[in-house]
Amino acid sequence: MKKRIVITAFVCLSGGMACSDGGNNGLQPVETTVRLEGSIGLSSRAVIGSGYADALAVCFARQDETVPRSGTYGAWHVCKAVRNGGDGRQPILFTVPQFYPVDGRTIRMQGYFPMEGETVEADTAAGMVQFTVDGTTDIMATDFLNGNAYTPFNTCIFYHLLTQIQLVCYSRDANKWGSVTQIDVENVHTRQQLTFSVVPPFLTDVSSATDIKIVSVPDMPVFPIPEIEEEEELPDPQGIVLLPVSSGSYRLQIVTTKDGRGNETETTSEVAIGVEGGFLTGKSHVISLLFTEESQIKTTFVGVAAWTEHDEVDIPI
Repeated sequence: MKKRIVITAFVCLSGGMACSDGGNNGLQPVETTVRLEGSIGLSSRAVIGSGYADALAVCFARQDETVPRSGTYGAWHVCKAVRNGGDGRQPILFTVPQFYPVDGRTIRMQGYFPMEGETVEADTAAGMVQFTVDGTTDIMATDFLNGNAYTPFNTCIFYHLLTQIQLVCYSRDANKWGSVTQIDVENVHTRQQLTFSVVPPFLTDVSSATDIKIVSVPDMPVFPIPEIEEEEELPDPQGIVLLPVSSGSYRLQIVTTKDGRGNETETTSEVAIGVEGGFLTGKSHVISLLFTEESQIKTTFVGVAAWTEHDEVDIPI
């Protein structure tokens, strides 16, 4: 099930009445200012990696109909906005106020996150935005929002466009492996594109050779590998990473302080992880990594879990 942020839009009527062009059953359009309120629930908090107290910067791409009811649209432009911090529904305020045209023309808008930065590059002429995946930052987008002064839109949903992988490390003989110091994901296609005209929203891989990189599992401290007997429950995930959706497997590089035979030597082990049918958009997949007595690492797909913010996880030390 896709995690989402539900945004409720309230239209505030302002200004004087304008003349109808006769195309909407004689209704008199009024100048309208689009005012938005956003809710961030417990399950949605990790979607954007932002606490309740923090303001959240989002962006909406906008395109206006050129002639009422023509179905043709002009150029895209982007509208920056900020959701106020705080629990429950909070206002989302555009940096530049947005209005429906008083002549009845339809506007189309599509929201996305993150708004800007080194990992975001919008191209309004091409009608798209490109993101660089860093393993930490979520990428989200809404469906198209269509409305005009007669029939304004009032809700939208931000969807995950990445997949989340939770890694659980454990062993039956942890002393032979020592501690995990780093986990990297190989060959990540880090350059991903959202095209505004595509519904439902999804990311397209536009990575060049220089964009295929190693991505480190973020914010993962050095930790001794927990020793777990077969009857015991697995520990909480020690590492969580956000990646582009893949129909195949990912390959990990896992660095430990011992070589799996008890020798004190830094060792890098490579292991493939995957799930049947491939990793899925908006899903959080739990993968167990069993450090065996035979100096090998065995992987098992545990299941799909709730989307989790990586810095909320307790690391078993």
